[in-house]
Amino acid sequence: MTKKEALKQKIREAALQCFTKYGLEKTTLDDIAKLIGLNKASLYYYYKNKEDLFVEAALAEGRTYIEALQQKTVKKKGLEAQIWFYLDSRFKYYVNVLNVSKISPSMLTKMLPRFFELYEDFRKQEQEFLTVILKEAMQEGVVAKGNPGKIASLLIDISDALKHYEEQKSILKGSTSVEYANSLQNIKHLVSIIFHKPK
Repeated sequence: MTKKEALKQKIREAALQCFTKYGLEKTTLDDIAKLIGLNKASLYYYYKNKEDLFVEAALAEGRTYIEALQQKTVKKKGLEAQIWFYLDSRFKYYVNVLNVSKISPSMLTKMLPRFFELYEDFRKQEQEFLTVILKEAMQEGVVAKGNPGKIASLLIDISDALKHYEEQKSILKGSTSVEYANSLQNIKHLVSIIFHKPK
């Protein structure tokens, strides 16, 4: 790791501490800079605003979480249980990050373009992981034959789309919080449909 990468990691870790303590909207770049003994101008060299810093920090932490989650997932008994455990856990992790950092639906919408810009490689890794499980499920005959990569991609896309749907619905209602329980039930139903043993 280069000196620059080490400093960026230190900034991300400090930022997450501040976001957890104060919430994203109340945290300032000054708060983050003070925590690591820098001035605010130094942070602008690496990040143009706190929203970009949050997205990068959250994705870096998320990558570590997902790697650990994938190791836990393969230990679950049964391929359907593995898929459901993975989708359920990643969904709840995402919601927890938003809740801990006290992110409003409108702030989330503001950050989404940067999130999607950085998310693609991360998503590809998730798709490859689910593809392996689905391929095995097809070989065992518990999922109908098809394109496991495409199904994996659809599972991730639908899961993410359901989250974003609930967020947009909250914005339209003028709510300051988001209710995700219905989306999680829909994802579980989708997994059960995919794993309905073909006759």
